[in-house]
Amino acid sequence: MAEFSDLIVLTVEDLESNLGSGKFSEFVRKSEAFFVEQVTTIVNHILARPDIRAVFISGPTSSGKTTSTMLMARRLTEAGLRAHHLELDDYYRPEKLRYDQDGRPDYESVETLDLELLGSDLEQLFAGEEVAIPTFHFPTRARLYEPEKRILLTDKDVLLVEGLHGLSDIVMGKIPREQRLSYFIMPHGRVLSDRRMLSGSDIRILRRVSRDVRKRAATAIDTIDYWPMIDRAERDFIPRYLEAADFYINSVLMYEFMVIAPMARAEIEKSLDLFFRGDLPPSNYTINESGHSDLKRAIKEAVRLSYVCEQLPKVDASFVPKNSILQEFI
Repeated sequence: MAEFSDLIVLTVEDLESNLGSGKFSEFVRKSEAFFVEQVTTIVNHILARPDIRAVFISGPTSSGKTTSTMLMARRLTEAGLRAHHLELDDYYRPEKLRYDQDGRPDYESVETLDLELLGSDLEQLFAGEEVAIPTFHFPTRARLYEPEKRILLTDKDVLLVEGLHGLSDIVMGKIPREQRLSYFIMPHGRVLSDRRMLSGSDIRILRRVSRDVRKRAATAIDTIDYWPMIDRAERDFIPRYLEAADFYINSVLMYEFMVIAPMARAEIEKSLDLFFRGDLPPSNYTINESGHSDLKRAIKEAVRLSYVCEQLPKVDASFVPKNSILQEFI
């Protein structure tokens, strides 16, 4: 059973004390090393146990699941093993989505996954069969099969199964306990500012705001308006998946408060400006006829996040290393 590591708590003064080109570069190096060392610990555990054939990875949205999986795959490959990456997002059901009472689509529940197909594919893979892996096309909600996307596991291969529900009993239970390892990843940190604070959940909201604006054509307020759906699902599965995990990775990077927070704040301010001008477009994250699920709540939360982020020092994103977990969000 994994447990949260110590909460990382920083103040604005702590962040400001690391400004200056030399100091900040060292701050970035230490922050990145903290993350890499956690992944390396798990890699070394796998290498010491040749019976491990699968690693199951879970964590809430914007926690760094994909980057940690890619880093682990590289380290395993460097050590002479071949790692295959299986993304649970490709096992979404093509059926119509369910919605909450405010019109938010449910992308979060384990029932949105085709667990029957996933279970069948896992059983075939570990029976030594070559398996065609699906690709889920989100715009059309269609399941596609690309000719080159096939996996055949050999004795020196490790399968990395990554997704929101990667630590579900239904998913992991297909593999014998002695042949699998698992970890749960989530930022566990806090920054204090003028008696207000950014929590671990806030960190992930800011990460996702930055990502959604650039990669999903969403406004910051759209992301904030959708967050209650995410929050409800996470309250249900975070305790269970953390308890089921063998390891926990704290994915907070101490310097990200000076990079991600200002970037997200700029997008939040753009959204607020559109709202106050009466030009805020409808959200793609809802079917509510008003264009947003609970705009009043979202505006209030956007103002709060913008105010707290305004207190933080700002550093350009060019300082973020190319292989950093933060590249998922910038």
